[in-house]
Amino acid sequence: SRDIAIIGISGRYPDADDLDEFWANLRAGTDSIREIPADRWDHGRFSAYAKWGGFLRGIDRFDPLFFNIAPGEADFLDPQARLFLQEAWHAVEDAGYTRAALAGQTVGVFVGVMYGMYELFYAEMKGERVPVPSSFAAIANRVSYAMDLSGPSMAVDTMCSSSLTTVHLGCESIRRGESDVVIAGGVNLTLHPHKMVLL
Repeated sequence: SRDIAIIGISGRYPDADDLDEFWANLRAGTDSIREIPADRWDHGRFSAYAKWGGFLRGIDRFDPLFFNIAPGEADFLDPQARLFLQEAWHAVEDAGYTRAALAGQTVGVFVGVMYGMYELFYAEMKGERVPVPSSFAAIANRVSYAMDLSGPSMAVDTMCSSSLTTVHLGCESIRRGESDVVIAGGVNLTLHPHKMVLL
């Protein structure tokens, strides 16, 4: 059979911490586009003509110990990696699976992502400013590692079609027998004002 079943789903969007809230906002015609919040950055300091966007709530909230990640390591973890890891976990839960239940299966992870600008920030370590990493591959690999999954684990950047391409690649991986199950989706956060300037 060439049929593929979607057995779990999860997502976060502006003004919507889950899909139920997202659909309710759509039904109500909620406009989730607003001026860039001051706690993100002062848009007046940058030469970007756009000062509007859709913003996720609580993007800085992450429980590293739940995922067996040291808090010090989490400080350097790209927020896109954190968000995709959380939503991948929720999708697995929505499917009725546990980490242990997936252990005997080959599970592929495909993440669509673009504009990795987190490395433009600096963190402080032992009183010194140090650059932070931003690797697309690490987003998929972090999910595979945290859930102890074996199977293809890759990031895909085809610009605006990245998420759709991951679904296609995931389906093909199942059809070719490379994966029994796949986690496929995308993440796209505007983390630094230079992205707005670039666009």
